[in-house]
Amino acid sequence: MLIRDPESFKVLTTDIKKTIIKVAINTVNTQAALARKNTINTMKDKFTLRNNFTTKQVQFDKMPQGLYSLNVIQSTVGINQKAAYMERQDKGGIHKPAQGSTLAIPTNIARSGNRAKSVARKYRINNLRAQKVKGPFKKNLISKKARQVARAYVAFKTGKLISFGNNLHIVTRFSAANGNISFKLKQVYGFSKSQTRTPPTPFFQKSCEKPAADGQRIFNSQMDKLQR
Repeated sequence: MLIRDPESFKVLTTDIKKTIIKVAINTVNTQAALARKNTINTMKDKFTLRNNFTTKQVQFDKMPQGLYSLNVIQSTVGINQKAAYMERQDKGGIHKPAQGSTLAIPTNIARSGNRAKSVARKYRINNLRAQKVKGPFKKNLISKKARQVARAYVAFKTGKLISFGNNLHIVTRFSAANGNISFKLKQVYGFSKSQTRTPPTPFFQKSCEKPAADGQRIFNSQMDKLQR
């Protein structure tokens, strides 16, 4: 009756009104908590989450207990601004660099060989400058090829990174014998893309639909708890 016509609330006695308000608050808070739980579970199922940061940003605001008009009782659930990137995962869209003209895309090498892991501390964006091999080199190394070989040798000895083809690499092998020099690279970061397109993977609304549909059942359950 109250859901169909909230105005009919005025015909109830004061004690019944207080009870219904309390139950209604418990109901929306339960719905929001369940929606949050469903959202986190769905995200874990659909996405590669390398730590708990993203799931911690799924939060809900509880309606505090008090005497309110039935029409204003609500609880909200959502993902806060720290994980705003999840909106693009949900709806799809273009990912562009926040700074510069190209995206810095780490490879599995930067993730300790495992796509599911976070980028290793030394390969995080803020640390890349310190990880790159720098000069100066002797003045007689005038050719670009000679400078590249010198950088590759230093990178192999120190474990640092060199630029090659506008991307960043580690040198996993360096050989110099009988005048022949060779080295092997593995890419750590790519800088070739100015943007990427994320396909939509709807997850948020679907996670909230069941708690919303279960409103009457939750209300009845909360009423039963209050009357015990």
